[in-house]
Amino acid sequence: MKFLLATIMIAQLASAFRAPATTSTRRFIQSQNKRAAAFGVLNGESLTQQKYYHHGSLRQQPFLTTRRHMSDTVEEAAPAPAASTGYPFASIEPKWQAYWKENDTFKTPERRTTNEDGTVTKSKNKKKYVLDMFPYPSGAGLHVGHPEGYTASDVMSRYWRMTSHDVLHPIGWDSFGLPAEQFAIQTGTHPEVETKKNIANFKRQLQMLGFSYDWEKEVATTDVEYVKWTQWIFLQLYKKGLASQSEVSVNWCPALGTVLSNEEVINGLSERGDHPVTRLPLRQWVLKITEYADRLEQGLEGLDWPSGTMTAQEQWIGKSVGTEIDFNVDGLDDKVSVLTITLVSG
Repeated sequence: MKFLLATIMIAQLASAFRAPATTSTRRFIQSQNKRAAAFGVLNGESLTQQKYYHHGSLRQQPFLTTRRHMSDTVEEAAPAPAASTGYPFASIEPKWQAYWKENDTFKTPERRTTNEDGTVTKSKNKKKYVLDMFPYPSGAGLHVGHPEGYTASDVMSRYWRMTSHDVLHPIGWDSFGLPAEQFAIQTGTHPEVETKKNIANFKRQLQMLGFSYDWEKEVATTDVEYVKWTQWIFLQLYKKGLASQSEVSVNWCPALGTVLSNEEVINGLSERGDHPVTRLPLRQWVLKITEYADRLEQGLEGLDWPSGTMTAQEQWIGKSVGTEIDFNVDGLDDKVSVLTITLVSG
């Protein structure tokens, strides 16, 4: 249903025009109606084909939408029942979302409760921690990829609650980023102002979709209280000898004044702004995650994950073994050391 909602939102951005559906398109729409009805998505409403002008141009493109949410519908691909059988989004969704908020329906249960007599009652339920990837709160707001992924984890969260699990399902914001920095530089606006504004918009949109997050657990990576603990973790790594400085070859972008990851560089240019990027050595802090290669690899054993995900994890760990061989050099009192490596993972 949430995916359908996202589709409807996109459809409402387009100007619909009447156009007859072709035979092949009508068959496709009928098949999609049957699939959707099987999952209880459309509640009897059929998909129809429409055409719209793309950003005011004369190029017409087919578009699928629902009969209920567009007034300019065309010839229906399949018979539809009375409109009264359609899902009343406007009345049902706000009502129950308000109920969930007022009653803390998705609040994370307390695992330990202290009674009036001083005794402690512990929950007998199993625990489930369902963590979504925190979105970056850009000024553009949510895109369809956000609810697509979040819907799957939300379905599982609701399922586990109904099967007597204590579920922790938080949400937060990965709010550090180049866009906020560049916007601040270009407009003279403090990045905190724009970031908080974008977070408020993202939160409003997510709440409209009715996801079952525990909003009391909301966190932003730009919060002072959050940054304090990232600094604390770094200090522990440093004390254990796991953090050190080293000359490392990096992607340096003079225009943006920062180092970019490989994913942020496309054909030698920065993904943001298309600025030239050069490779040069810079003194960087390096974390010795290689010290934990064995433990990380052992942690993959027994996981019921897709094979592609397992392979990606193994390649990221990148464990390797090898032998160091010393070769004597004729005529010189010296040797050449060579390390042979056999990749174990990846």
